[in-house]
Amino acid sequence: MRPFQLLILLILLTAIPSLADAAPRMRPYTGIGVLQLPSTADSEPFRLYNEPGIFRCCDIEPASLKRLNEWLFGEDEGSFLLVVDRKGDWLEVEHDDAGRTGWLMPERRCIYKPWNQFLKGKQVRFLNISPKKFMQVLTSPGGSPQGRQLSAKEPMKVILAQEDWLYVLLNQNNAGWVRWRDNDGRLLVGFAKP
Repeated sequence: MRPFQLLILLILLTAIPSLADAAPRMRPYTGIGVLQLPSTADSEPFRLYNEPGIFRCCDIEPASLKRLNEWLFGEDEGSFLLVVDRKGDWLEVEHDDAGRTGWLMPERRCIYKPWNQFLKGKQVRFLNISPKKFMQVLTSPGGSPQGRQLSAKEPMKVILAQEDWLYVLLNQNNAGWVRWRDNDGRLLVGFAKP
């Protein structure tokens, strides 16, 4: 192989990992709610199962779960997992960036909240990776836009969560409706401070 071709090949091979690191995260599916984990660092690993109580698939360290959704919920709030499904007391949660799920029996210190309860009173912002067409305030769910396009840096205080919609307060004199998840069930808003 010629030296020039070899040099080009080496450059391409070293650039591939950096391109993968620069790729934006996928917006996660919302599922049915959120599980807040205890914030103690000395917690035991969480045991996850393929089915509720059957075929343990893995043990997950609390520290890795905190890092998993830190970009979405922020560092100050603690650790959160997205809940996909529920069977009795068992919760199916996403436990990695690939969206793999497992079932766990939450400890007493874990707090599960369906989305409508979790969202109420929260400060939210659109995710940087949310489509621009959703980043606007409407007069009613599915209604006409109120005006300008919003940015991902603008905080919104959630007053009411209703299906795919949030009634939000932007400032003292401006309120309206925004989508918090798209038609595919992926999150449009996050809770981390910029």
